[in-house]
Amino acid sequence: MIREIEGYLMVEAARAEGRAAAERFAGRLPWLTESQAEEAQRAYVEEYVVLRRRGWGWCVARAGELRGEYERRYGVLRRRVCGVVCVVGALMWVGVAVIVAL
Repeated sequence: MIREIEGYLMVEAARAEGRAAAERFAGRLPWLTESQAEEAQRAYVEEYVVLRRRGWGWCVARAGELRGEYERRYGVLRRRVCGVVCVVGALMWVGVAVIVAL
């Protein structure tokens, strides 16, 4: 539910940004009639939102790739640290056994 609300708010924010950009764009085309300017603005906003969604999709995909990469690296690091801890522990036991044997 919260993700849906967040998604809705993101799309609405993108539409608002797109409308503002579309108005600036259409303002630079004074030869357009009012209906042509409105149509240009509508098309601009549609394309703006499509591009923003595509960008969000890319970000989500990249975040997933990075997460997988970091999880793999963390797993390798964790195994290495566990190995070192085991070796140090074994050396400590050997040291204690040597001291006790003396």
